[in-house]
Amino acid sequence: MDHFYVGKKFMKADAKGVYDFDAPESVNIEECAKAVQSLSEGKKTTIPFYDMKLSERTGTQDIQVNPHHRFIVVEGLFSFYEPLGSLASFKVFLDTPREIRVARRMLRDQSKGRSDIETLAWSIVVEKNHAKYVEPMKQAADIIIPFSYNPVSFS
Repeated sequence: MDHFYVGKKFMKADAKGVYDFDAPESVNIEECAKAVQSLSEGKKTTIPFYDMKLSERTGTQDIQVNPHHRFIVVEGLFSFYEPLGSLASFKVFLDTPREIRVARRMLRDQSKGRSDIETLAWSIVVEKNHAKYVEPMKQAADIIIPFSYNPVSFS
């Protein structure tokens, strides 16, 4: 769902000039649902291209599902939200501990040019929004998978 973020141009900053990218309003869920519906019908679909470093959409990209594949996987914080949620035939909630979520965000943000300090500063807002917007979605899940770190070596 990351490519369906609306970008700063269409968001309002708070009194401190901070944009909240972890609230449902930051993502165009309706647009994502239309794209998923189109893909499920086997159509070539144009979706936005979102540049996380710029926090803006910078173009579009065409995607199409291989007709031999039987599943479309939609992942994202708000993938259970309507109208997207009703398109899912099976919903999986990956229940991940806070420490792992913060570590993943730090790794992702580093790769996008953000500092650890910026990421840690955001973690307070992010966790508040997780409790408010994401955690309740467990109730809509068909299965909840508890996170467990169990690396496997193939050497």
